[in-house]
Amino acid sequence: NAPALLLAARRSTQDLMGVSFHVGSQCMRPTAYQAAMAQASRALVRAGVLADVVDVGGGFPSVYPGMVPPDMSEYLAAIDRGFNDMMVHESTQLWCEPGRALVAEASSLLVKVELKKGDALYLNDGSYGSLFDAAHMKWPFPVKLLRKNGEVVEEGLKPFRFYGPTCDSVDHMPGPFYLPDSVDEGDYIEIGMLGAYGVAMSTRFNGFGETDTARVSDAPMASMYGLAKRSIPTPRPEAEERKIVRFSRPKGAAGKKRRRR
Repeated sequence: NAPALLLAARRSTQDLMGVSFHVGSQCMRPTAYQAAMAQASRALVRAGVLADVVDVGGGFPSVYPGMVPPDMSEYLAAIDRGFNDMMVHESTQLWCEPGRALVAEASSLLVKVELKKGDALYLNDGSYGSLFDAAHMKWPFPVKLLRKNGEVVEEGLKPFRFYGPTCDSVDHMPGPFYLPDSVDEGDYIEIGMLGAYGVAMSTRFNGFGETDTARVSDAPMASMYGLAKRSIPTPRPEAEERKIVRFSRPKGAAGKKRRRR
């Protein structure tokens, strides 16, 4: 239906008319933009119209545990190649909507541990607050443990899961979030890389949602732009054991028969 819609749009306006698409949030493949632009170009050719604007949308990524995107220059290069291959005129404008890539590094959330039960930590913020992606997208954001006196503790890591303060069973962030085994009630946890879809997704559900905002000048937990380390490795818990299982081939006639098969 795209060609017919493009033709109808072109006939209905004398102002700017364009095409827009979205390759998906946290896109890890720069070539996805080039492929989407090729599809848009084919639709324009079939419609027999020229676009005044080509909007490649958002999807530009940031760094999270286990997710290390290519350099942003690779995305720009792929978009440039895609635009050069499109059937457009000289004055066609190229738009993009970088959100996450611009602001993910700009914000952290400081939460308090209200209760600890085994590997479950109950916090004063959750999926209805600034941790929407941690609950519904199951993203394991980077975390850091801070004692009441501000001391940062980074040893003896163990995987934990988080629960928020509301009465809803979906207020659960499975993680895993790697924190020192000594984390306890009254401690604070800094959850990093929450500049995108953090505060913006926060609600007042169940009467929660009040926060204080503080401006700080420290580096983010990771950075696409050289402000901090380029990746956030997923730590291996110290108590984790590696189990090796060896399979031996049966001896004698049974083994020879199996080899012939």
